[in-house]
Amino acid sequence: MNITQLKLFRDIAREQSFVKVAQDNHIAQPSVSVHIKKLEHELGKKLLVRSPHNVRLTPEGALILSDVKEILRLCDGLKIRSNYSQEELEGNIRIATIYSVGIYELGDFLALFMRAFPKVHIHLEYRRANEIYRLLEKEKIDLGIIAFAEKRNNIDTTFYTEDEMVIIVSKDHKFSKKKSINIEQINDEPFIAFEQGIPTREAIDHILQKHQVSIDIRMTNNNVYTLKKAVEANIGISIVPKRTISEELHQGTLVSLAIKNTDLSRPLSILKLKRTKLNTPLEVFVNKLLTYGEETSVKRKSRNKTPI
Repeated sequence: MNITQLKLFRDIAREQSFVKVAQDNHIAQPSVSVHIKKLEHELGKKLLVRSPHNVRLTPEGALILSDVKEILRLCDGLKIRSNYSQEELEGNIRIATIYSVGIYELGDFLALFMRAFPKVHIHLEYRRANEIYRLLEKEKIDLGIIAFAEKRNNIDTTFYTEDEMVIIVSKDHKFSKKKSINIEQINDEPFIAFEQGIPTREAIDHILQKHQVSIDIRMTNNNVYTLKKAVEANIGISIVPKRTISEELHQGTLVSLAIKNTDLSRPLSILKLKRTKLNTPLEVFVNKLLTYGEETSVKRKSRNKTPI
């Protein structure tokens, strides 16, 4: 029994495909089969059931999977911790985040982190929130970062910062000379909305309903960049996270209006599987992201204070 056999077994359990595992590990498919057969022979158990279309674990395979994962985690940790004790961190981190957080919230942090730890490889992908939960549950990613996280029994949720939501209008809109307005003032306004089912859209809908505000939805999209462009063209107004419009505010193509009579902000959270223990690179990443989020929140609150 060796580490390669255990790693390939773990990967097959996750991917349910000898072909995919062979490609991911840059070896021939017959070699994968040989390694698995040797592992089964040494353990005296059949671990996988193979069919023309898929692969699944036998009860014996399912029974040892968690132990295999723990062995591999500990083996990976030996070298990582040894190097980190010499102030050299290395490893892999797989993250999925919703588009607006990945582009507008994480960019500066990731740049700082990768400069500090150049040997840590980060794989980052943008997905919708429901897809991020699915990827976590299938162990395709290590961490998810989303807004308005929901409670799930098998997932740990850690809040790390929040972003103020603001009304945005074009520079030619009738509200463009204002600094702030009550939410009721946008009643019947043409509106550019996030798609239904997106947590940010649901939070906005809840606030509008609470204040009995009706909007005229002219367009929906799940991409905040597209929403901003529609508002710039004066097709309608929108409500978006403030962090996503810094460039447009600087260029003067959009105007941001604070919402005076309601507190609408979106909480951002880090997700991980409860059964998964963080290795050293992930521990360092999460701790530094929490610190960064706290420092960012303090700076935002300081900037938003109105002098008396």
